[in-house]
Order: sequence, then structure tokens, then C-alpha cells
Amino acid sequence: MDQAFIPAVRSAIQANELGPASPYCLSYACLGNSGASFGIFQGDTNVNARARDTLDNVLRAANVDDDARVRILDAVSRPCPGGNPLSPDDAERVNDALARSQGRDLVDQMDDGLMRGVLGYIDSSVDAAGRAGKTIDPEAQLYIALWVNMTGAPDTLNRWLGGGTEMGMAPPDGPIVTVEDIKGYLQASKYFQENPRNFAHMEQSVAAGAKLLPRA
Repeated sequence: MDQAFIPAVRSAIQANELGPASPYCLSYACLGNSGASFGIFQGDTNVNARARDTLDNVLRAANVDDDARVRILDAVSRPCPGGNPLSPDDAERVNDALARSQGRDLVDQMDDGLMRGVLGYIDSSVDAAGRAGKTIDPEAQLYIALWVNMTGAPDTLNRWLGGGTEMGMAPPDGPIVTVEDIKGYLQASKYFQENPRNFAHMEQSVAAGAKLLPRA
């Protein structure tokens, strides 16, 4: 991955996941298996072990007592469909810990690790397309970045990019996988079929990141 591409990825993901909100406090998607999330990449405490470990370390760094630390981690290491499961005191305790200097440093370290994961997934998609003799438009790669940050390894997407038919979608037929190709694939997914309004937000977030793409 070209290092010059990273600011665009980071900007697009931040716009998609957070908008203007702070990454140094807990938020709740209230969808599926989501627990609490924090950081630019919205590391999820229910499904992401790195996020759980980071939050544990943040609470320890802030000298949160063991009973409160265990209580907080137990509450958010599960699906939170109703939003914040913490008491007002515990919510203030954890958000204060995240906002401290040591907490922010730990969150930033988590985000750096999650960024490496996203970049690796993008590279896997570029490689899958390359084996089929195709390249992927840089802006289309931003859509992939947002998608893999939401869903994880792009196994199904990569099979499609490599020439397979997935979700009833024939693979891209030109030498370049375009933005419209990727948008069509994503809109055929179960997630966007069930949450079509969220796709407009993804488009806006990609637009924000695309401003930072390296110029040819």
C-alpha cells in the first residue's frame, strides 16, 4: 500500500464511523452484535479482542479500581442493542479514562493496529483483482476500506473481484474496477439491502477521503 494513500483512508473511515464526534469516548451502534466502540476505527468491545484489551489497559492506566474495571468490561463485552449499559458513574469513569493523555495514546495505538489490518485487506482485494488482470480505481478502494472496517476480511468481495459471481452479481468486466462497480456490489449486500439510508452516508464519507487521494 502506497503510504500517500493512508491519509485518505483515515479521513474516509473517520467520517464514516465518527463524523465530528470524539474518538476518545464510548459510543454504541445498537446494531447486531455491536458492543461499545471507541477510536477512529470504532474498535468494538464485543467482537474485537484488541478493543477489549485496549479498554482494559486504559482503565488500568487511569487507576480505575478492579471492581469497577471488571464491571465495565463485563457490561460492554456483549451485544448492546439498547445502547449504553453503564451506570452514569461508570460511563463518566470510562470516558474520563479514555480522554486522559495515557488513554488517548492507547486508543491511538489501537487505531494504528486496526489501520494496518484495513490496509492489508485492501491489498488482498487489489491482489485478487490483479490475478484477474484488473486494477481497482483509488476511490473504489476507499469504499473497500470502509466496508472491511465494518465487516472484516473481504473473502466474498475478493472472490467477486477475482472473477466469481457473488450475491447474484457478475464480476466487473472492464480492466479497471470502477467506483460504480464497487457501489453496485455493496448495494447488493444484505447489510445495505436492510439499511439503504446508510449507503448515502458511506458515499459522503468516501467523498471526504477522496479529497486527500494522491493526484496522478
